[in-house]
Amino acid sequence: MEIGRTFTVFIILITVCLVKTRERNYIIPNPTAKTHFKEQSLNTVSFKSAKIIETSTISSPGPISTPRPQLYDIILRFSEVGLRKIGPDFIISQKIISLSLDNNEISNISPLAFRSMRNLRYLNLSGNKIPTERLLSLEGVTELQTLIINNNNPINPIKIEKHSNYSAVECVFEKLEYLHLCNSQLKNFKIHHQMMPLLTHLYLSNNSIESADIIFNNIPATLRTLYLDNNLIDQVEQNKLRNLLELVMNNNYITEVCFDKCQKKSIPLRGANKLKKLSLSKNQISKVLVDAFTDTEKLEYLDLSGNNITEIINGTFNNPVWIKILSLADNKFITIPNICPLKYLTSLDLSGNRINAVHANNFCNFAYLERLYLANNSITTIGHQAFSNFRSLKNLDLSGNQLSQFPPQWANVWRLEELHLERNKFEELSDVTLGTMKKLKNVYLDENPMIHFKAESFKSLSANFTVHLKNILIEKTYEDNYDDSNDYD
Repeated sequence: MEIGRTFTVFIILITVCLVKTRERNYIIPNPTAKTHFKEQSLNTVSFKSAKIIETSTISSPGPISTPRPQLYDIILRFSEVGLRKIGPDFIISQKIISLSLDNNEISNISPLAFRSMRNLRYLNLSGNKIPTERLLSLEGVTELQTLIINNNNPINPIKIEKHSNYSAVECVFEKLEYLHLCNSQLKNFKIHHQMMPLLTHLYLSNNSIESADIIFNNIPATLRTLYLDNNLIDQVEQNKLRNLLELVMNNNYITEVCFDKCQKKSIPLRGANKLKKLSLSKNQISKVLVDAFTDTEKLEYLDLSGNNITEIINGTFNNPVWIKILSLADNKFITIPNICPLKYLTSLDLSGNRINAVHANNFCNFAYLERLYLANNSITTIGHQAFSNFRSLKNLDLSGNQLSQFPPQWANVWRLEELHLERNKFEELSDVTLGTMKKLKNVYLDENPMIHFKAESFKSLSANFTVHLKNILIEKTYEDNYDDSNDYD
C-alpha cells in the first residue's frame, strides 16, 4: 500500500516538474487521467482529459461552469491520490485553466498555492479537510471563475492552531461567478460582497447555517442563484431578494410566506420582482398570505410541497400568473385549492394531500397543463367531465386513492398518453371508462382488486395500448368457447 502511494506521489512530482517547463511546443498530459492527443498543426498538440470534472454533493445544486479548453490549455486532475499538504506555488504554469484536487486528505493549504497559475479558471477542492477559516484564503487566482469546495470535513481547530504557520487571509476573487460550498460544515460563515464582485451563483446546501442575515447581508448585487436547502434558517429579513432569479431554501424552518406584514419565522417576498424560481419544500409553512406574491410577477416555478398548508386564499395567485410549474404536494388540503389565475400552468402537483373528490368546477381552463398529479389522496369520487378543461393533458396520476368507478365522459382529454391508477379499488377494467382516450398509450392498474377480465372491456381501447397489471391476483379460470361473455385471466 505504502509503495503504491509513494509511486503515485512520485508520478505527481514528475508531472509537476514537467508542467513547470514552459514555452514548449508540446503539453504534458495528466498522468492520473485517461488522455488522448489531437493534432492541430505541425508540432502543435493540445491536451484533453477524458474526464474533466467529477463532483459529489448531497443536494442538486445546479450546473457547474467549466472553462472550454483552447489550444495549449491544460486540464489537470489529481483526484484520490492521498495529497495532504499543498505548499506555495504548487504548479508554475500559465497554461493550466482547470485543476481538480478533489477527494484527497488536504488539511494544510498555502494561500499562495495557486498564484503561479495565473489563468486558472476552474478549481475543485471538494472532499478534503481544509480548515473552514481558510476555505477562501487563496491569493493570486485573479482569473478564477468556478470554485468548488463541497463535502469538506475540516480538521480539529485545536490541531490547526498548533501546527499553523500562517493565519487566514481574506482574498479577492475578481472574476469568480460560481461558488460551491455544499455539505462543508458551515455555520456562521460570512462571504463579503467585496471579495466576489461578479458572483452570480452561490451554493450553500447541506450545512448548519442558522441565520439568513449572514448570507443576505453580505452577498453582491450580481448574485442571481442562491441554494440554501438543508440548513437551519427560520427567518429572512425584508427586501433581501431584489436581485435573485432563483432561490432554493428547502428543508429549513420557515413557517409563513408573506409580503411585508410578516410574523417571525417568515420569508417576505416584497421586492422580489426578478424572481423566477422559488423552492420552499419541506419547511414548516402553514400560512401563505393573500398578498405574498404581489411583486413576483415573473415567477415561473413555485414549490411549496412538504409543508402544513391547509388552504390558498382566493386572490393569492392573481399576480404571478406566469407560473408554469406548481407543487403543493404533501400538504393538508381537503379540497382542491383555487389556482384559476395560473392559466399558463404546465405541471401541477397535488399529491399526498387529503382531497376526497374532484369535480368539474375545481379546475379552470388550464389550456397548457400537461402533467397533473393527484396521487396518494383520499379521492373516492370523480365528477362528470371533471378534467374536460385540460386540452393539453398528457399525464394524469390518480394512484393511491379510493376510486372504484369512473362515470361516463369523466375526462374528455383526447391528448392523454399516461394514466396512473395504481393502488385503487377497481375490480373490472370496464369501471375505468377509457373509450374516448384515443391517444392513450399506458394505463397502470397495479395493485387493484381485479380478479377477472371480460373480453368486451378491451374492444373500445385504441391500438398500441398497454394495460399494466402488476401484483394483481386474477382468478385462474379458462373457457374454451371464446365469446364476449367469457372472463379471461
